[in-house]
Amino acid sequence: MIAILLVAALAGIGGWMLWRSWGRPLLDLRDLIRALANDEPHQPIVRSSLRPFTQISADLGRVADRLRRQRRQLADEGFSLRAILGSMVEGVIIVDHSQRIRLANDALYTMFELTQPPINRTVLEVFHHPELTSAIDRSFREVRSVVLELHDAPRIGESRPDRHYRINLAPLMPTNGSTPVGVLGVFNDITEVRALEAVRREFVANVSHEFRTPLAIIGGYVETLLDGALDDRPMAERSLQTIKKHSERLNLLIEDLLSISRLEHRTSTLECRAASLREILQRVIEQLEPRIRERNAEIELALDVDLVEMDPARIEQVFFNLLANALQYAVVEGALVRVTSRLKGAEVEIVFSDNGPGIPYRDQPHIFERFYRVHKDRSRDAGGTGLGLSIVKNVVMAHGGRVSVRSTPGAGASFKIVLPVRQPSV
Repeated sequence: MIAILLVAALAGIGGWMLWRSWGRPLLDLRDLIRALANDEPHQPIVRSSLRPFTQISADLGRVADRLRRQRRQLADEGFSLRAILGSMVEGVIIVDHSQRIRLANDALYTMFELTQPPINRTVLEVFHHPELTSAIDRSFREVRSVVLELHDAPRIGESRPDRHYRINLAPLMPTNGSTPVGVLGVFNDITEVRALEAVRREFVANVSHEFRTPLAIIGGYVETLLDGALDDRPMAERSLQTIKKHSERLNLLIEDLLSISRLEHRTSTLECRAASLREILQRVIEQLEPRIRERNAEIELALDVDLVEMDPARIEQVFFNLLANALQYAVVEGALVRVTSRLKGAEVEIVFSDNGPGIPYRDQPHIFERFYRVHKDRSRDAGGTGLGLSIVKNVVMAHGGRVSVRSTPGAGASFKIVLPVRQPSV
């Protein structure tokens, strides 16, 4: 059409008027459509008073308005989607029928420590778990939600810990259709939940074991007494002494368990005040005097810091457990336990050092765990509950401090407690 008009104009048959009425408006329409296609913010105006051109121009204007609204709506929805996915702690993916990942949020990158973008890569390539691909396939095939628990162990050469995930897979259905267009996967990290469950199972097993032995001994001696040992006074006295010993051990175990429970659940309030480390240690030494004499041990105090804000009763329990622990594991006469304190900034470091047999390296990461014993048989024979060092850790942490151990097997051990000199005001 434009070419014909140009020829007509050159031929001189009213070309100028024809160009003004039809040619220029057609070029304006072309520029307007091109501007709409390129999403240009400012569109050209069709310069014509002819009805066909004004109608087309009005229709194109309405199309442009609708496109702007749709683009704005898509931008708002995209922003909302990015904001929602970015704020989620759960990992999210969307996969298509070929099991290629089409969308993944930031939490997924963090969960799996992804160094390469997962977009357009297959699920198997990214996660290396055939059971996950099978579950996605089942969600597509059966058009239903699938729940999967995944144990993600580190591969060769990786140093990350084992992780456990609960994955909820749901098919994405179109508005009108019965075939899924994709599958949405939501990853929940349940590693801590599984770890707590393992601790709970171990705790129940340990408590059951600790209670079973003294109860069995008490029950055995009661049966002995009922079978006629009451008439044998020496035997009756030995039986009652044994029953008393193990009932006291059960009571001690219960008290230790209650102490740990109160400390871990913060139901035990600390009564902090300025107190003397030396006075507390002197009281502990007096309580342990029989054991000290039995071991022919020497307790040496070298305290550069004395007054500290703390709960004296709780810290006395800590010092008692550490000193009793050092005496209990001393294998030779002439044991030496040295207690030092020194100021380090706003904290005080208290160290209990001994010249005992030390702690094997394999045991050192576990000695503050409940019921953990380095020498299990000797601990039970001495009446220990395996909770002493766990109580130490919980009391120190309740004060806002920390505890650690350093030991070379065969060359003694050092337990270091770090406490704030002043407790923060509530």
